[in-house]
Amino acid sequence: MERHVSENREFYSAIINNSDVGLYRADLSGKCIYANDYFKNLVKTLPNLYKNDDQSIIVPLCEDSLKRKVFLKSLLGGGKIQESESCFSANDGKNLYLAETAKLVCDSGGKAVGIVGAVKNISDVKTIEKELALEKNYLTAVMDLFSEGVFIEDLEGTFLKVNRSFADYAGVNNPELCVGSNVHNYFTHRISSVILDNISTVAQTGEDSHFVLPMEDSHGRKLDLSVKHSLFRNHKGEPAAIIGSARESADAEANRIDDTRRSVNNSCDVSYSLNNLCHELRTPFVGIIGSIKALAKEELPERAKSYAAKALKSAERFKDALNYFLHDFSHEESSDKELPFFNSNIVFSKILDMYIPAVELENKKIEFFTENKIPKNISGNRREFLQAIFCLVGNGISVLQGTKLVAGIEVQNLTENDAEFHFFIRDISYEGIKPHSSQLSDVFIETVRKLGGEIYCNSEDGFTIGFKVITGFSSEKAGSVDSFSGVKKYVLLAEDDISSQFMMRKKLEKSGYAVRTATTGLEVLSCLKDSSYDLVLMDVQMPEMNGFEAIKTIRAEEKGDVKIPIVVMSAYDADIDTKQMSLLGINEFVSKPIRTEILEKIISKYLN
Repeated sequence: MERHVSENREFYSAIINNSDVGLYRADLSGKCIYANDYFKNLVKTLPNLYKNDDQSIIVPLCEDSLKRKVFLKSLLGGGKIQESESCFSANDGKNLYLAETAKLVCDSGGKAVGIVGAVKNISDVKTIEKELALEKNYLTAVMDLFSEGVFIEDLEGTFLKVNRSFADYAGVNNPELCVGSNVHNYFTHRISSVILDNISTVAQTGEDSHFVLPMEDSHGRKLDLSVKHSLFRNHKGEPAAIIGSARESADAEANRIDDTRRSVNNSCDVSYSLNNLCHELRTPFVGIIGSIKALAKEELPERAKSYAAKALKSAERFKDALNYFLHDFSHEESSDKELPFFNSNIVFSKILDMYIPAVELENKKIEFFTENKIPKNISGNRREFLQAIFCLVGNGISVLQGTKLVAGIEVQNLTENDAEFHFFIRDISYEGIKPHSSQLSDVFIETVRKLGGEIYCNSEDGFTIGFKVITGFSSEKAGSVDSFSGVKKYVLLAEDDISSQFMMRKKLEKSGYAVRTATTGLEVLSCLKDSSYDLVLMDVQMPEMNGFEAIKTIRAEEKGDVKIPIVVMSAYDADIDTKQMSLLGINEFVSKPIRTEILEKIISKYLN
């Protein structure tokens, strides 16, 4: 027995003494009473350590007495593991960096009887850190030499590095303040969409891009920035980042993108009242978002957390849409300078998009419908039509009680010169109380009156609220508009990264699908209980409940042979487990970032 114990001691002693970490045991005063060979050899290289009269080492190993007292006091006071880094001058004159970790040793009664610790030489790590910091300084110096704005961003529009010229465009004194922020922080919703689309194209094709971006810098100057994007690939040849530059265009007229993008920031007459309106509407939204963020940090039940997260996401998306709407509305030119025609389908569909969060929170679905014979461009004051449609949708969602709504445009009495256009929102799923004009807002009524139109409510094909107006149209464009008739396919997109979620949703909606988003596995399950969907796009790595756990629950709760198609998305090859996918009933796996053509092909496979 004694021989066996002796062999065990020798075995463990050999392991400890051959470790590349210095290990020690000390009493509560810090006097070292045991140390392994690595620790002994390490302290021999340090001439100025604290020692007792008997020359025993005093731990922890700190470069000054004050730091050691604080370390020891924290250790003895809290009982938790303490960590520290120190720099010593070694016998050879070089600096030696040590990382130390220590904790209390307690007896069977829980009383502290000593200290155990570990010391690691991290000089090589510190040397690498210094070299990297120096290289970073070199990069900063090179970038700052350029008078044009230079930046590096990831594939989702988040800035990794910018120079001083770019920071000046953004209105910040320190370029580091831009790091970690997104293009959404500096540009309107429409401009951000243009930039993100361009980043996506460069990442997919690998080809450099050059376009002109109209904007207003931090000094209030209206600029046309000539922007270049180039793709940077990592050591595996995978798209990793975007290297870009921006300078004031020498010939804006020759390089501008198109009149639509030009109108974003290049308008003239903005009245005081409209500016004030924009401020009054945005300010409460900022307060709402801030309040929800504060609420989300409180200790809430899981179900309440889910609703708080959903409310925050919806409020932020609605704010973005509102910003776009107000910017477009307040920057429009006066009616005497306005173009004689505008695309009513585009105006209507963009306003509907703004209301999607409100519709989703009420567990409703809304589709956009136009007849094939609707002229693409109609004549009239675009601003007044925009106001009337905005009020129509708002009133319709409030008054109509059903869960399935259809909004769109119909035409009657079509002649060579004009037609009667009906803009409507219709409830096709409710059989309760019929809507009445007395339920509509005075603002809606007055807006339609100024337009020269007439409000109507009927119940012929479901409860309908709308307004009709007789106006002209661009005859050469008649019949060329795509039809949105028929039932839309509904996609549930589960993605916890907001930037990725934004880009994916934009691609899906551009393809004509109705999209609802979720950021956790629990939220996915909640969405599926509230509504039915034609396809689920599921991220794997999500908080609260990961994608695989959510899929397992979905499949367990499904009844019958009809199962919703589920496509799993992940940026990690390690998540690909063919056996697990088969057991869970996963239909497809796709690697991120997802190329647009691959996404369209997969969705078409299951929905079309």
